[in-house]
Amino acid sequence: MKKLLKFTFLFALSLLATGAFAQDSHTTNSSRKWYLPDHLTLQFAGNIGMISAGPGYSYLHDKINTDVLYGFVPSFESKTSIHILTAKNYYTPFRHTFNNASQWEIIKIGTGVSYSFGPQFYTTWPKRYPDSYYWWASSLRLTPFIGTAISAKVGNEATVIKRVQLYAEVGTTDLDIVSKLDNQNLSVYDILNLAIGTKLVF
Repeated sequence: MKKLLKFTFLFALSLLATGAFAQDSHTTNSSRKWYLPDHLTLQFAGNIGMISAGPGYSYLHDKINTDVLYGFVPSFESKTSIHILTAKNYYTPFRHTFNNASQWEIIKIGTGVSYSFGPQFYTTWPKRYPDSYYWWASSLRLTPFIGTAISAKVGNEATVIKRVQLYAEVGTTDLDIVSKLDNQNLSVYDILNLAIGTKLVF
Protein backbone atom coordinates (compact mmCIF):
# COMPACT_ATOMS: atom_id res chain seq x y z
CA MET A 1 0.00 0.00 0.00
CA LYS A 2 2.77 2.41 0.97
CA LYS A 3 4.66 1.62 -2.24
CA LEU A 4 1.56 2.42 -4.29
CA LEU A 5 1.11 5.76 -2.56
CA LYS A 6 4.79 6.63 -2.99
CA PHE A 7 4.64 5.75 -6.68
CA THR A 8 1.53 7.88 -7.24
CA PHE A 9 3.08 10.79 -5.38
CA LEU A 10 6.37 10.59 -7.27
CA PHE A 11 4.52 10.31 -10.57
CA ALA A 12 2.60 13.49 -9.80
CA LEU A 13 5.79 15.31 -8.85
CA SER A 14 7.54 14.17 -12.01
CA LEU A 15 4.75 15.52 -14.19
CA LEU A 16 4.81 18.82 -12.33
CA ALA A 17 8.58 19.06 -12.69
CA THR A 18 8.41 18.24 -16.39
CA GLY A 19 5.85 20.96 -16.93
CA ALA A 20 7.77 23.49 -14.89
CA PHE A 21 11.03 23.06 -16.80
CA ALA A 22 9.84 22.34 -20.33
CA GLN A 23 11.42 24.58 -22.95
CA ASP A 24 8.75 24.81 -25.68
CA SER A 25 5.71 25.89 -23.69
CA HIS A 26 3.87 27.28 -26.75
CA THR A 27 4.02 24.80 -29.57
CA THR A 28 1.54 26.58 -31.86
CA ASN A 29 2.92 30.10 -31.59
CA SER A 30 6.40 30.59 -30.17
CA SER A 31 6.12 34.39 -30.31
CA ARG A 32 3.45 34.53 -27.60
CA LYS A 33 4.30 35.57 -24.07
CA TRP A 34 5.35 32.62 -21.93
CA TYR A 35 2.69 33.24 -19.30
CA LEU A 36 -0.25 33.21 -21.73
CA PRO A 37 -2.08 29.86 -21.68
CA ASP A 38 -2.09 27.50 -24.65
CA HIS A 39 -5.65 26.38 -24.05
CA LEU A 40 -8.73 26.69 -21.86
CA THR A 41 -10.33 23.58 -20.34
CA LEU A 42 -13.90 23.02 -19.16
CA GLN A 43 -14.66 19.70 -17.45
CA PHE A 44 -17.69 17.97 -15.96
CA ALA A 45 -17.09 15.57 -13.02
CA GLY A 46 -13.80 13.69 -12.60
CA ASN A 47 -13.23 13.98 -8.83
CA ILE A 48 -12.25 17.66 -9.12
CA GLY A 49 -15.69 19.28 -8.92
CA MET A 50 -19.04 18.96 -10.57
CA ILE A 51 -17.83 21.65 -12.99
CA SER A 52 -14.22 22.78 -13.29
CA ALA A 53 -12.48 25.20 -15.61
CA GLY A 54 -9.16 26.91 -16.06
CA PRO A 55 -6.15 27.66 -18.28
CA GLY A 56 -3.62 25.12 -19.47
CA TYR A 57 -0.14 24.85 -20.96
CA SER A 58 1.35 22.41 -23.47
CA TYR A 59 4.94 21.19 -23.64
CA LEU A 60 7.10 18.93 -25.79
CA HIS A 61 4.96 19.36 -28.90
CA ASP A 62 1.72 18.93 -26.95
CA LYS A 63 2.69 15.54 -25.51
CA ILE A 64 2.61 16.92 -21.95
CA ASN A 65 -0.06 19.26 -20.64
CA THR A 66 -0.70 21.05 -17.37
CA ASP A 67 -4.11 22.48 -16.48
CA VAL A 68 -4.85 24.68 -13.48
CA LEU A 69 -8.54 24.18 -12.75
CA TYR A 70 -11.02 25.67 -10.32
CA GLY A 71 -13.78 23.20 -9.47
CA PHE A 72 -17.11 23.76 -7.80
CA VAL A 73 -19.63 21.42 -6.17
CA PRO A 74 -22.99 23.04 -5.25
CA SER A 75 -24.26 22.55 -1.72
CA PHE A 76 -27.36 20.59 -2.77
CA GLU A 77 -28.59 19.06 0.51
CA SER A 78 -25.40 19.83 2.45
CA LYS A 79 -24.81 23.10 4.27
CA THR A 80 -21.82 24.30 2.26
CA SER A 81 -20.60 24.12 -1.31
CA ILE A 82 -17.13 22.80 -2.12
CA HIS A 83 -14.37 24.71 -3.90
CA ILE A 84 -11.46 22.75 -5.35
CA LEU A 85 -8.18 23.89 -6.92
CA THR A 86 -6.45 21.27 -9.07
CA ALA A 87 -3.13 21.05 -10.91
CA LYS A 88 -3.83 18.44 -13.56
CA ASN A 89 -0.94 16.93 -15.50
CA TYR A 90 -1.13 14.38 -18.29
CA TYR A 91 0.96 12.73 -20.98
CA THR A 92 -0.20 11.82 -24.49
CA PRO A 93 2.21 9.29 -26.04
CA PHE A 94 0.15 8.41 -29.12
CA ARG A 95 -1.66 10.72 -31.52
CA HIS A 96 -3.24 9.86 -34.87
CA THR A 97 -3.93 12.51 -37.50
CA PHE A 98 -6.86 11.68 -39.78
CA ASN A 99 -6.35 14.70 -42.01
CA ASN A 100 -5.17 18.27 -41.69
CA ALA A 101 -8.23 19.16 -39.62
CA SER A 102 -8.78 16.37 -37.05
CA GLN A 103 -6.66 14.41 -34.58
CA TRP A 104 -7.22 11.52 -32.20
CA GLU A 105 -5.22 11.38 -28.98
CA ILE A 106 -5.50 7.63 -28.60
CA ILE A 107 -4.54 7.54 -24.95
CA LYS A 108 -3.65 10.10 -22.33
CA ILE A 109 -2.58 9.25 -18.82
CA GLY A 110 -1.99 11.52 -15.86
CA THR A 111 -2.95 12.65 -12.43
CA GLY A 112 -4.22 15.72 -10.66
CA VAL A 113 -3.25 17.16 -7.29
CA SER A 114 -6.33 18.73 -5.72
CA TYR A 115 -6.85 20.99 -2.73
CA SER A 116 -10.38 21.43 -1.32
CA PHE A 117 -11.24 24.64 0.52
CA GLY A 118 -13.60 24.87 3.47
CA PRO A 119 -13.89 24.35 7.22
CA GLN A 120 -14.89 20.72 6.71
CA PHE A 121 -11.49 19.87 5.16
CA TYR A 122 -8.20 19.41 7.01
CA THR A 123 -4.62 19.44 5.79
CA THR A 124 -3.47 18.66 9.33
CA TRP A 125 -5.99 17.03 11.64
CA PRO A 126 -7.13 18.86 14.81
CA LYS A 127 -5.63 17.85 18.14
CA ARG A 128 -8.86 16.10 19.15
CA TYR A 129 -7.82 13.26 16.85
CA PRO A 130 -5.06 10.93 18.15
CA ASP A 131 -1.73 10.93 16.33
CA SER A 132 -1.84 8.81 13.16
CA TYR A 133 -5.60 8.31 13.58
CA TYR A 134 -5.96 9.27 9.92
CA TRP A 135 -3.01 8.82 7.56
CA TRP A 136 -4.59 11.02 4.89
CA ALA A 137 -5.41 14.73 4.69
CA SER A 138 -9.03 15.36 3.77
CA SER A 139 -8.16 18.54 1.85
CA LEU A 140 -5.61 16.91 -0.49
CA ARG A 141 -6.26 14.27 -3.13
CA LEU A 142 -4.35 12.64 -5.95
CA THR A 143 -6.62 11.91 -8.91
CA PRO A 144 -5.00 9.53 -11.42
CA PHE A 145 -6.86 8.98 -14.69
CA ILE A 146 -6.67 7.57 -18.19
CA GLY A 147 -8.56 8.91 -21.17
CA THR A 148 -8.86 9.65 -24.86
CA ALA A 149 -9.57 12.78 -26.92
CA ILE A 150 -10.51 13.90 -30.39
CA SER A 151 -10.02 17.39 -31.79
CA ALA A 152 -10.86 19.35 -34.89
CA LYS A 153 -9.36 22.46 -36.42
CA VAL A 154 -11.79 25.39 -36.33
CA GLY A 155 -9.59 28.37 -37.17
CA ASN A 156 -6.22 29.45 -38.51
CA GLU A 157 -3.19 31.31 -37.24
CA ALA A 158 -5.14 34.58 -37.30
CA THR A 159 -8.00 33.37 -35.09
CA VAL A 160 -7.94 33.17 -31.30
CA ILE A 161 -9.31 29.62 -31.10
CA LYS A 162 -7.51 27.30 -33.50
CA ARG A 163 -8.74 23.88 -32.40
CA VAL A 164 -11.57 22.40 -30.30
CA GLN A 165 -11.07 19.15 -28.43
CA LEU A 166 -13.56 16.81 -26.78
CA TYR A 167 -12.29 14.26 -24.26
CA ALA A 168 -13.39 11.55 -21.87
CA GLU A 169 -11.51 10.22 -18.85
CA VAL A 170 -11.90 7.41 -16.34
CA GLY A 171 -10.28 8.21 -13.01
CA THR A 172 -10.15 7.55 -9.31
CA THR A 173 -8.45 8.97 -6.20
CA ASP A 174 -5.62 7.82 -3.96
CA LEU A 175 -8.09 7.30 -1.11
CA ASP A 176 -10.39 5.19 -3.29
CA ILE A 177 -7.48 2.99 -4.38
CA VAL A 178 -6.46 2.36 -0.78
CA SER A 179 -10.10 1.64 0.15
CA LYS A 180 -10.25 -0.96 -2.62
CA LEU A 181 -7.04 -2.60 -1.43
CA ASP A 182 -8.34 -2.76 2.14
CA ASN A 183 -11.87 -3.85 1.24
CA GLN A 184 -12.13 -6.55 -1.40
CA ASN A 185 -15.93 -6.27 -1.33
CA LEU A 186 -15.61 -3.03 -3.28
CA SER A 187 -15.68 -3.57 -7.02
CA VAL A 188 -13.44 -1.66 -9.40
CA TYR A 189 -16.50 0.23 -10.64
CA ASP A 190 -17.12 1.53 -7.10
CA ILE A 191 -13.91 3.57 -7.18
CA LEU A 192 -14.05 4.84 -10.77
CA ASN A 193 -15.38 8.16 -12.02
CA LEU A 194 -16.18 9.28 -15.56
CA ALA A 195 -15.31 12.79 -16.69
CA ILE A 196 -16.06 14.56 -19.96
CA GLY A 197 -14.69 17.87 -21.10
CA THR A 198 -13.65 20.21 -23.84
CA LYS A 199 -10.47 22.10 -24.54
CA LEU A 200 -10.21 25.28 -26.62
CA VAL A 201 -6.72 25.50 -28.11
CA PHE A 202 -5.34 28.98 -28.81
